[in-house]
Amino acid sequence: MRTTIDLPDHLLLDVEKLAVERHVPLTRLLEESLRSYLGEQRLRTREEPVPLPVLPDPAPVPGVDLDDTSRLWEAGFERFPGLRWRNLIA
Repeated sequence: MRTTIDLPDHLLLDVEKLAVERHVPLTRLLEESLRSYLGEQRLRTREEPVPLPVLPDPAPVPGVDLDDTSRLWEAGFERFPGLRWRNLIA
């Protein structure tokens, strides 16, 4: 299908140069580039957001150093027995 698009001059020059370097027609390079871009976009929209754990009682735990992340995890696991790594990482 034929169509007309407006591209900035510098972008068209870069694409033409790349087509010459790869020994492919400009149309083929543009087709492949668009297919690749659209494929990446489809993959991004399919990714489900990772649910973050929400603790029911966000009060600080006495004696826990907030800079010691491993201790924070241990404290969270002790207080909430249903919370496990396997529940947080898919």
